[in-house]
This record gives sequence, structure tokens and C-alpha cells, in this order.
Amino acid sequence: QLIVVFVSILIAFVAYTSQIFVLWNSLGGAVAHTFFVLAPFNVFIIFIYINYALTCTTDPGTVPPNWMPDQNTHFEVKRSTHTARFCKTCNNFKPPRAHHCSTCNRCVLKMDHHCPWINSCVGFENYGHFLRFLVYVEIGSIYLFALLSNRLAQIVEELHTSQIRPSATEATFLSINMIMAALVIICVGILGGYHVYCVTTNTTTIEGWEKGKTLTMKRMGKIQNVKYPYDYGVMNNLRSVLGPQPLFWLWPRTMSGTGLYFPIN
Repeated sequence: QLIVVFVSILIAFVAYTSQIFVLWNSLGGAVAHTFFVLAPFNVFIIFIYINYALTCTTDPGTVPPNWMPDQNTHFEVKRSTHTARFCKTCNNFKPPRAHHCSTCNRCVLKMDHHCPWINSCVGFENYGHFLRFLVYVEIGSIYLFALLSNRLAQIVEELHTSQIRPSATEATFLSINMIMAALVIICVGILGGYHVYCVTTNTTTIEGWEKGKTLTMKRMGKIQNVKYPYDYGVMNNLRSVLGPQPLFWLWPRTMSGTGLYFPIN
């Protein structure tokens, strides 16, 4: 719980100290220009908080007690026994793409990974929220970095032309928040880029590891060519996570389906 509080405070710190101590006066104070410049950034902040809250509070997907695989539909089997996958810890069968999380101590539907930053797993029900959160964090950080960079350029120009120096408070928050924004852009950009790849190929992080192992075994000649069964094409893969209408992909929505069965390509 503390990590979630920390992340929430950190977002507010960077967002609002930048506006109050750096950008507000430099943009002209309470004028229309300031509103038009800062309004988009604050919209990004709102959506960051909404999607972070949804990611943290939405159950990633729980396997129903005594769930049994339907013999008339596709289900995954263990490679060693060719029988339906079974979790000995939960004493329950595993639906396709479900995995046991040792931290949460339960099986999670379409489990991607356990994320300490949300104090929960990212799975079937909250993966869309998680992806939107990353997108808004990246967009918001780039927007903020651009605003702070513009202010830094103004300060440098003022030092050369009129010898006007920024206050110690402004200089401190400008330095801290530019560094923070740059780090977020790099780190979240890498993480977000990977998850954009995952969603376009309809692959979870765990399945990505498994695909890597499969490719290694194929190169070693231990297995023949194996086709990944859940890739339906880029647009269909995106729709399966973000919804049927591309115009609303960045708008929060619940997942459709149960997460217990997935169509096969």
C-alpha cells in the first residue's frame, strides 16, 4: 500500500511543483495563454491518476473455484504429461494463459507480471488500464519536459541579455523536475514500448519468455516450428485489449469476456 501512496505523491510533486514554482509566472500568471498551455498537461495528469487507480483497484482476474476445462474448447496442457494444467497450490485447474503468482498467492487470468508499483498483478482485467497508464505517463512527461526545456531556454537567454536570474526556488524545482521527467521518459518509454509490442502481438510478458525459450529450442533442433496461437493480427490484437473502437482506445473501459477462454488463430 505504501508504494501506491508514494507513486501518487511523486506524480503530484512533479506535476504541481513544476506548474506552481516554475511555469506559472513564466507563462504570464492568470491569463488565457497560461490556461491554454497548462490545461492539456492537467488533463494528462487526471487520466494518469484515473488509470493508475483503475490498475491498482481492478482485480486482475481470478480463476473461479473448482473451475474445469471444457473438453469441447481449446485448453492448454502440460508438455510433460499432455494433461490439463493444474495448480497444486490453488488446487485448481489453470485456464489458458493463467499463471500462479507467488506474491499474490493465487492464479491470475492471462497473467502478465506482478507489478510492485501497483502492489498487485497485471492480468486480464486490468491490463488495458495499465497500458493506458503507461501511455498517459509518457505523453504527460514529454509535454512537461518540453515546457521545462522552454523555460530553461528563456532563463539562459535572460542571463545573456539582461542578467536576470531565476529565484533559487525556481532553479531548484526546474532542475529536479527536468531530471525526473527525463528519467520517466526513458524508463517508461522502454517499458511502454515493450508493452505496445506485447499488445500488438497479443503476448504477455510470461508468454514472451516462453516464446524466447521455444525459439532457442527450435534453433537447437529439439523441436520443430511452433506457431503462436493467440496472434490475430495487429488491429484485432489491439481491439482485444483496448476495445473495438480505436477512437476510444485511450478512454478507460472494462474488459469484455471472461478471461477463461481465448480464440485460437
